Amino acid sequence: VIARKRGIDRSEVPEDDVKAMVVKGTDIPNMTETDWKILLSKKEVVFARTSPEQKLTIVQQFTKAGHVTAMTGDGVNDSPALKQAAIGVAMGLKGSDVAKEAADM
Repeated sequence: VIARKRGIDRSEVPEDDVKAMVVKGTDIPNMTETDWKILLSKKEVVFARTSPEQKLTIVQQFTKAGHVTAMTGDGVNDSPALKQAAIGVAMGLKGSDVAKEAADM
């Protein structure tokens, strides 16, 4: 955002200067090991609009890199990611019973 406001093309910003990233769920299936390595080096990462399968991939990648993970979810399909995360968080009163059972809280 800062580069754009200053009229600097994103490709001209050194990777070490990028401290945070936002990743759309649709980007996750195409990510390489190198992409994950870069992503895992960032201080702040936000994932947006992720599917249950993508949530599981996120947990697996961060766990493999030695990070403690927490994942939120409310559906039956979120259960694998909730169970595999160090901390699974079932969301809302209307969340599925399966998600609530798989979660830690």
